[in-house]
Amino acid sequence: MTFASLTRSLLAALLFAQSTHGAAAPWTVGTAYNAEDGSVAYRELHYPAPGYPGLSSRVDYADAEGAVIVSKQMDFSRSQTAPAIDQTDLRTSSRVFTRHEEGRLQIGYQRDADTALRTDTMRLIPNLIVDAGFDPFVRSQWDALSAGRAVSASFLVPSRLGTITVSIAPVPREECAQVQGDVLCLMVRPAGMLRIASWFVEPLRLAYDLEQQRLLMYRGLSNLLDARGKPQDVLVLFEYDAAQLTALALTPPAGE
Repeated sequence: MTFASLTRSLLAALLFAQSTHGAAAPWTVGTAYNAEDGSVAYRELHYPAPGYPGLSSRVDYADAEGAVIVSKQMDFSRSQTAPAIDQTDLRTSSRVFTRHEEGRLQIGYQRDADTALRTDTMRLIPNLIVDAGFDPFVRSQWDALSAGRAVSASFLVPSRLGTITVSIAPVPREECAQVQGDVLCLMVRPAGMLRIASWFVEPLRLAYDLEQQRLLMYRGLSNLLDARGKPQDVLVLFEYDAAQLTALALTPPAGE
């Protein structure tokens, strides 16, 4: 087990993709830049979840040329921190899904078209985070985090059909220098024995707007593999302004 497996779980087209979603428009776009050279690795197009402000019912991931490579659907009706998800990589037929069944969570993972689908079930435990449930969890712990206290959670790693314990801790503002303004800078890494055993590469860093509690930046291993099937280190910047979404005027910060 490596931290790459976690971040592929932790982590998920341009406006032309609106045609595939009827009249719906994305409420945020994340642009992922390669950490090494600053080139665009992919973009995340988030569509709003009706009845759940600040959450997405669907995310399309598009490569630098605009072709959708991964599509993910999410249902927060049973849990906001442990949603039902269904994600498919259109390049490899890799699939991840979770479903709520009689107080338990069913997990499915298929590495690619040539491997069998693996499934298991687990009981719903306190502080369980599934995929995009990370954002609602952070907001539920906002008072503690903004006061400088660390929190822990059980993060689902679909490839393991199980969870690992992670620590989410506020860190100095300088750790999130890639974004401007007043932000809460967080570091996420495995806790306990996983950390002692060094079963991770680098911790993740995330920046949240202090006023609106919106995710502005993600820095670390991507939840998507690159075209060669290799892990990729990325800087993801999120844009919420409607005019900026239209223009997609996003550029990597200097030095990235």
